[in-house]
Amino acid sequence: MATVLEELAEILTAPSATPSPLLGLHLLDTLGAWQAGTRTEDTAALRQLAQTPPGLPAAFGEAALDRLALRIAMIRNTEIDDIHMESCTTPGSVVVPVALTLAGALGTPRAASFARGLAAGYEAMIRLSLAVSGASILYRGVWPTFFAAPASAAATAAALLGLDAGQTADALAIALNLTSGAPGGPSAPSPRWILLGQAARAGVFAALAAGGGYRGDRQLLDGDWLQRTHGIACDKAPLLAPLEGEGAIAAVSYKPYCAAKQATAAIDGFRRLLAETTPGEIESVRIAVPPAYAGMIGQRNAGQGRLARITSVAYQLALAAHRPELLDDVVRPDLSRDPAISAFMARVEVVPDPALAAYFPKAYPARVALRLAGGRKPDVLVTDALGDPTLSLDGAALRAKYHRLADPVIGAGRAETLAAAALAATTSDAALAALSRAIEGMDALG
Repeated sequence: MATVLEELAEILTAPSATPSPLLGLHLLDTLGAWQAGTRTEDTAALRQLAQTPPGLPAAFGEAALDRLALRIAMIRNTEIDDIHMESCTTPGSVVVPVALTLAGALGTPRAASFARGLAAGYEAMIRLSLAVSGASILYRGVWPTFFAAPASAAATAAALLGLDAGQTADALAIALNLTSGAPGGPSAPSPRWILLGQAARAGVFAALAAGGGYRGDRQLLDGDWLQRTHGIACDKAPLLAPLEGEGAIAAVSYKPYCAAKQATAAIDGFRRLLAETTPGEIESVRIAVPPAYAGMIGQRNAGQGRLARITSVAYQLALAAHRPELLDDVVRPDLSRDPAISAFMARVEVVPDPALAAYFPKAYPARVALRLAGGRKPDVLVTDALGDPTLSLDGAALRAKYHRLADPVIGAGRAETLAAAALAATTSDAALAALSRAIEGMDALG
């Protein structure tokens, strides 16, 4: 009788006649986040870490897995990469750099195996996080993307390395042995981004080990191993659900703003209401959200660091009111002392609403209510925000987002060359080869 990991590996390695067009779009979106990520203060800290003092071993070198860890850290720290809401994971930040790094290291990768790697990585991350209720365990200190990164990276790498279903099961088992999921509390600079990169690196190691003949314990998820070792219950049903349509990637959202996903519906609702009034007329803003994340986005600690500015709804709405051009700026400068920004933040209140809990975690809703001068009280309930599957960004919108992020870094011409190659890389060997050549030297950590 097959084990859970063996059955999952069969699903991940099942052949697909035609790659989903969504793979190319998410590849492009993640490339934009990577380029934008070279500009953040978190990446500046990575540059310092890469400057190894004389006499000490290098923290990062030029080896492919070193570059991989850094690429993941740069992408994920932007908070403008894709996200799957129900699992609360950001799969593109792990899967895309693993696939691109291995494609470059292999020299002559095939588009078919590249596409299989992307699809398998998305499936593995989302399925594993759904199995452990990722959207719920996040609020007890377990970061679902970090938790699922080794297995997701192993699944991606296994496809590019040409591993069969048995070897893929071994890779997943070895990767699970390298799983943590708990990055600790906030700090500045935060190590969480590089921890994610190292977790994915461990997953690639697991695939290489399985390809080299090492066997993993394929029975790990058949019993209560996760409960005993991590204190996390595992529901096997999401792991083994039949593969339908375009797969898990069809339920992944794009981020239109540099913001925690839990804040996106509030930003959307506020911008809709703002179109019918002016910031000067707004006396107060009340944001109601599910209790699970009200505390997370309700803080006003914008002066405490970039991550605080990304998660604070009050700060995001103040930008939307007074500096909307900064909503997708991943640098997220501290404007909390600007009189207009500060005054507007003070007028924003976030409250938990148990009635909205029914939507969560399949959706991250927000009810936005304004009180205007003159007594009017417009409000709106947003359950599906811009970028979600029901309101997805189309190819033109994603290309425009990509250029907003990439053009200031590498120039419009080079960015367009990369975009064209990315959109064809899952179906064309030549486009994948061109993309692999084009991204060499783009880590910008020298």
